[in-house]
Amino acid sequence: MFLSLSTSVWILIAAGATVVNLAAMQWIIQVPRYRKRQFWMPVIGIVAVGARGLAQHDTLAETLYLYAALMVLFPLVLAPVRRTITRDHQRWVQDPTTKADKGAMTWIAVSATVLLVVIGAVYAAGA
Repeated sequence: MFLSLSTSVWILIAAGATVVNLAAMQWIIQVPRYRKRQFWMPVIGIVAVGARGLAQHDTLAETLYLYAALMVLFPLVLAPVRRTITRDHQRWVQDPTTKADKGAMTWIAVSATVLLVVIGAVYAAGA
C-alpha cells in the first residue's frame, strides 16, 4: 500500500482534503464572482489527477494521495497573501493597467514550487 495506508484511509483523507479546500478557498477568495468558481476546483482535480493515474497505471491510493496533496496545496500557497490578492484585484478593477504585487507573486511561485517538490519527493518515497 502507498505509504503504508490502506485505500479506504486515502479515500477519507481525500474527502477531508476536499472539504478543507472548499472551506479555505471560500475564506481566501474575497471576490464573489471567483468565490463561486472555487467549487469547480475538486472536479478539475479529480479529472486531471484521475486521468494521470489511469495513464500512469497508478494505484488508487497513489492517485488519492496526489489529489489530496493538490487540494491542500492551493490554500497553503494562497492563504498568506489573501489580503494582497484581494487588494490587487480591487485595484485592477479600477485600473486594468495595475500590476500585481511582486512580493505576493514571488511568494506564490516559490511556495508552490517548494510544495510541489515535497509532494513529488513523498510520492517517490512511497512508490
